[in-house]
Amino acid sequence: MKLIATIMVLATVWSCGSIAEEFHVSPQGDDANPGTLSRPFCSLARARDAVRGISRPLKADVTVTLHDGLYRLTEPVMFTAEDSGSAGHPVIYRAAPGAKPVLSGGRAVTGWQRHGQSERVVVWRAPAGKAVFRQVYIDGQRAIRARTPNRECDHTFGPYWPANAEQESTGGSWSLVVQAEHGKPLLGLARASEVEVVLLSHWYQQRLLVGRIVAAGDTVRIQPLHQEGKFNKQERFYRGSWFFLENALLFLDAPREWHHDAQEGYLYVGLPPGADPNALSITVPVVETLLAIRGTAERPVEHLTFEGLTFTDTTWTQPGLRGMNFTQFAQPIPVQGEENKMCPPGAICAEHARRLILRHNTIRHAGATGIQFVEDVDDADIEGNRIHDIAGNGMVIDCHALRNPPPEKQSVDVAIWNNEITRCGRDYTNGGGILANNVRRLIVEHNHIHDMPYSGMQIGNQPPKPAGADIGCGENRIRFNHVHHCVQLHDDGGGIYTLGGFQKGTVIERNHLHDIARGPWAGRNGITPIYLDNGTSGVLVQDNTAEAKERNGSAGNTLRNNRPDQPEIAAMAGLCPGYSPRVLGQ
Repeated sequence: MKLIATIMVLATVWSCGSIAEEFHVSPQGDDANPGTLSRPFCSLARARDAVRGISRPLKADVTVTLHDGLYRLTEPVMFTAEDSGSAGHPVIYRAAPGAKPVLSGGRAVTGWQRHGQSERVVVWRAPAGKAVFRQVYIDGQRAIRARTPNRECDHTFGPYWPANAEQESTGGSWSLVVQAEHGKPLLGLARASEVEVVLLSHWYQQRLLVGRIVAAGDTVRIQPLHQEGKFNKQERFYRGSWFFLENALLFLDAPREWHHDAQEGYLYVGLPPGADPNALSITVPVVETLLAIRGTAERPVEHLTFEGLTFTDTTWTQPGLRGMNFTQFAQPIPVQGEENKMCPPGAICAEHARRLILRHNTIRHAGATGIQFVEDVDDADIEGNRIHDIAGNGMVIDCHALRNPPPEKQSVDVAIWNNEITRCGRDYTNGGGILANNVRRLIVEHNHIHDMPYSGMQIGNQPPKPAGADIGCGENRIRFNHVHHCVQLHDDGGGIYTLGGFQKGTVIERNHLHDIARGPWAGRNGITPIYLDNGTSGVLVQDNTAEAKERNGSAGNTLRNNRPDQPEIAAMAGLCPGYSPRVLGQ
């Protein structure tokens, strides 16, 4: 009788197709282990390889459970079409119940010795190698790259000094013209070419490497190196600009400032008297991307889920090589021959993927972008994540910004909901929460987006002439979002911002926007809570709790009932646990 029962159970298992596969990962594990709960792997890459070794098509769900602890990465964990799940049996990488696994692209800096002291700060140094990095974190908090004038405000990153830019002749070299007292720190400075002049002009940020310096009376003229791709506007655009100087040991004179001498291989940090860096966790990022999901147009990656994980400490060194010119949403102006280097990388990066789910993760301390969909990521969910303390943008959908992109280049049916996105643009200050270029059927609902030096989100990108031309961007749904305290530094932006083109079928409705106002360092260009810019047309904007305006040739949109005093709309906006835009009727 027992034998018959056993046979019946086995027959049932075989007929249903299977028993779920599960692997476990722990920092205390060993990649020589079988990946069981009692004998886990120690790396995500090893678990991926184990999943890859299961024969396809999958006959059961596959789950990889990551347990508590810090997983330090020295290169991206790559997922290709070989790692796909299926519609019936997805592959899920998730945190163990109650666990907080952290995937870090950083390394610890230790061996600190006292180097010097001033009235306000004790300077310490430690060997950190000659590989360049652009961020330092002290006990999990972003430190300030040594600069002058010293930063005093954590929202605008000010104060700044005034600057203008002048061109010697048509097609000639450009120079910054600054007051003598503000250019004085550069005069006689050894290795001045390592200093970055960080220039803010309306919605632009430029990072310029110092070249020739000429003092003349009450001004100093700074001629930046590597001017290709820089100063792409007329002189009047740069009148009334602001700047600061960054990256010299001479500037290190305040607590929590740092300087990396890449030639000598030392990191210097300033701490208050009495603080000991050997008792602190000091981390520098060394990896650009932690999770790389890379299919092809012919073989996309399919049915992967990443849930409950923390991704932290990534780098991006390109801006320091030849300087960089960023237009709105921290998009580099291309330099001929270097176009492929001009897409700021994501801590999570995906291209050519289907049914990718990023759920309940934390993305922080990214050196460029938090989540980056390069191109052709369809039917993806970005749900319930917290994205904060990001150098550039929180997330970017289709970073190439092609007009009328072909199907193999365009992302379709991406849903972004219930995410908190805050404190982006920490280094590249015209970054923002969400940049969605020329996408279709995008859903952005019930997100909380706040504390941005530039705009909360941008839909669409630069259109061709004439204004209102089709750019392949449309049928997008922007609803129930809570967006506030944006455009705190730059101008020509808004809480929700569209950049041109015929965006047929796009709806912006029932969003709660407030505290979108001109900051002390902004120019005179427009700032509006909902800003339809540069020939935007075909958009329905209704029932939002803030003003909406068409600017710069935008026309053919429908704007109605957009005003502050609508508490019922405000109450519905923002995070909404349990909500899903994938459920019919919501």
